[in-house]
Amino acid sequence: MSSPTLGGFAGAAAILIVVAVGVGSARHVMPESVAILLFLTAVLISAAGFGFWVGIASAFGALAGFNFMYVEPHFTLHIARPGDIIKLAVFLLAAAITGFISGRLREQADAANGRAAALEVLSQLSTDLSLARSQTDVAQITVRHLHALADGPAIALGMTGGDLQVLAAQPQGYVPNASELEAADVAMRRGRVEFASAQGWSGSRLTFYPLGAKRDGTLPPVVGHLRLPTDRRDHGWREQAIEVMLRQAGQALERLALTEEAEAERRRATSEEMRAALLASLSHDLRTPLATILGSVTTLRELRATLSSEAQGDLLAAIEEETERLGRYVEKLLQLTRLQAGMEVHMAWVDAGDAAMASVDRARRSWPNARIEAHLPPLPMIRAEAGLLEQAVFNLIENAVKYAPGPIRVMGEVRGRELVLSVADRGPGLPAAIAAWLTSDEMARPPQGAGLGLPISKGIATALGGSIAAVTAPEGGAMMEIRLPIPAESRAA
Repeated sequence: MSSPTLGGFAGAAAILIVVAVGVGSARHVMPESVAILLFLTAVLISAAGFGFWVGIASAFGALAGFNFMYVEPHFTLHIARPGDIIKLAVFLLAAAITGFISGRLREQADAANGRAAALEVLSQLSTDLSLARSQTDVAQITVRHLHALADGPAIALGMTGGDLQVLAAQPQGYVPNASELEAADVAMRRGRVEFASAQGWSGSRLTFYPLGAKRDGTLPPVVGHLRLPTDRRDHGWREQAIEVMLRQAGQALERLALTEEAEAERRRATSEEMRAALLASLSHDLRTPLATILGSVTTLRELRATLSSEAQGDLLAAIEEETERLGRYVEKLLQLTRLQAGMEVHMAWVDAGDAAMASVDRARRSWPNARIEAHLPPLPMIRAEAGLLEQAVFNLIENAVKYAPGPIRVMGEVRGRELVLSVADRGPGLPAAIAAWLTSDEMARPPQGAGLGLPISKGIATALGGSIAAVTAPEGGAMMEIRLPIPAESRAA
């Protein structure tokens, strides 16, 4: 049962006074039974409006009022006849039962409303916390709901660089005083609740709670709220809701920490898988040029005197060609290392057509005998890193030169809010496993035969906020597409 309040007693007294004045002014014409009903109604209203204990007190007040005006001698509280004692006892019993029933109903209604309000708050809190993506988000959500529940200031603090820093506060701009900072520091370091000082005592006005426990040497954030007045009728459910809220906030922080650990483990596993794939690819792609260079150098050293000038020139050309090939492998390795480390992309406005044309010019210099055609109309500006975009297109051209005889076409077009750069050939097309891997979210373990160029192009497209896909070219063969988003504020090239 909730504790009675001074306001409740005052309200009940006012109701009884109004009824007593009305009954007293009509006492000569009003039957005694009507007066009893009016006093019982006053008890019923007081109990329903102010609670059980106020209703019981109102019953005694109604008894006194009825005795004062209707029991002889009138206008005194003296009872002269024994029969009046029985009458007043029955009246008191009826009034007490009326007050008890209506008061209990009021208490139950208040409890039901409190539970409903608490469930509504906690349901909204759970929804908000499920969307939190950082410790600051959790702090802001918790403080917002604490402020509403405690009906007063609420604040969240965390340790940054050895100092307590405000993560969130309601109302906005609330600045904790020295006592509150000290209480928050104690709650954080000792991992326990620091209650607010009693009214009239010096100290913190806020009660502080640690959100979780120390993890890997890192102190948890703390939240504080204004102490709930114990005389509030809804004190019980608000206190329980705050307790559950803080537990949910701590669990949300634990979930975020576990998610970060899982993501770090996933990145480590991906890095290991990519490193294994890299080693497997290196063993295949570097063996041939190294063998060619080694054989040519050995032949020149041991048999130069017996070789013609033309044969020596062919060997030197082979050395040069394979050295350039190794140089491209090294460049790809650097790109792959950058992708593995989580590259920092320096976004700027880029003319995608210029970047694609630069890759075409570079490919023509590398393979002068290949037919590489460019069909690049004016394209919109996009946000990207020009060097990475050029490298991605160049890798696709290199794959086409290596595996697809015939002309190679580099094209560009706009599809909706996407800019598409494509490299088409007339070769046999990509194996189904590689085509499926390109459109998946997986970065590590490319299928056998993908080499280094395709994983690098896929990683670059992903880092630029786009994707890569393989489709069948209209004339047959494979067409590789790099699809990049066009910003809303993009301007035409």
